[in-house]
Amino acid sequence: MRNLFIFITMFWIMASILKVEAAPNQIMPEEYHLNLYRAKVIDIKEIIEDTATSSKTQIVKIKIMNKDHKGFVTEVTNTMTGNTLYDIVLKKGMLISVHKEEWETGEVFFYVIGYERVNYVIQIIALFLICLIVIGGQKSIKAIVALSVTIFLILYVLIPLLLRGFSPIVISIAVCALATVITLSTIAGFNKKSLSAIIGTIGGLIIGGCIAYFYGVTAKLTGFNSAEAQMLMYLPERITFDYRGLLFCGIIIGALGAAMDVSISIASALTELLERDAKLSLSQIVRHGMNIGRDIMGTMANTLILAYTGASLTMLLIFIGFNKSVNEIINLDSVTTEIIRAIAGSIGLLFAIPLTAVTFALLSGKRFTNRDDIKEEKING
Repeated sequence: MRNLFIFITMFWIMASILKVEAAPNQIMPEEYHLNLYRAKVIDIKEIIEDTATSSKTQIVKIKIMNKDHKGFVTEVTNTMTGNTLYDIVLKKGMLISVHKEEWETGEVFFYVIGYERVNYVIQIIALFLICLIVIGGQKSIKAIVALSVTIFLILYVLIPLLLRGFSPIVISIAVCALATVITLSTIAGFNKKSLSAIIGTIGGLIIGGCIAYFYGVTAKLTGFNSAEAQMLMYLPERITFDYRGLLFCGIIIGALGAAMDVSISIASALTELLERDAKLSLSQIVRHGMNIGRDIMGTMANTLILAYTGASLTMLLIFIGFNKSVNEIINLDSVTTEIIRAIAGSIGLLFAIPLTAVTFALLSGKRFTNRDDIKEEKING
């Protein structure tokens, strides 16, 4: 608990130093903000059908749940055009999200925006934390602290700095390195086990990211591989993004968790082996670490590639559904980007294995071979 207290204190000190707010000239103009409110559907008063356009309009009575208008009851209209992608079908008792618009006369109107999903997000987060505490016991507290640090660094350091136009490559390496140090040190304590895992993780991620950036440049990837990336061009305050750098940044962040998992697993296993046999030489430790890593790398690389495939499943279905050839599919910017992202991240995981094993062996202060090993080799010879 002492280590946990120290790292919590360190985290809050760093939080006060590193917290970066959006630059004043990059604050979104008022017209881009929606005054969102939570509301409950208390009655469906009427449904009007338009046979000419095949649309339906619901006249709905709602009650506002937010503090400044809590209990306020009003009527809203909700039009459905038959498009399942955009239609919002309201039912009595349903929670929805509405937008408030206030006119100069003082009148207040509300418009339906969509379903209210925050409650479900909170529920699944709570379920995750309960499972973590029940299964993880006391160590789950450290895991929650480490997770909170990572989320904080991404939301309040990485993203604001990217929005200020800083280099994604430099920022992602710095933030992920800091997240790795704090996470592994909080969970495993600051010792040779965590230090070797930290070096292995950061080293593997940098190698994977550099490979991705190199192939991103040589393959002429634009970085506009998604609709979200393209939307960055239309931010109210035009920021010059390094879109290829954002590709690098995405790979580093996407592979961070898996790389930490691989590195700490190897370091933990080697720690147990060394406690059982203190006579292990440097070469033996490295060999054991590589053997452990080989068992892990198949599933970890699989995990990373399947995660990226899952995220791109809809896109793959579209291309294959339209009978596109393999060459046509691979040559597309978006597909090439995802392939390079997945493979480069997996390469980073692979390099994390020898880096962790060698670092752990060196930190153990072992010679390359023990005298007993030399004697045994002479006898066998």
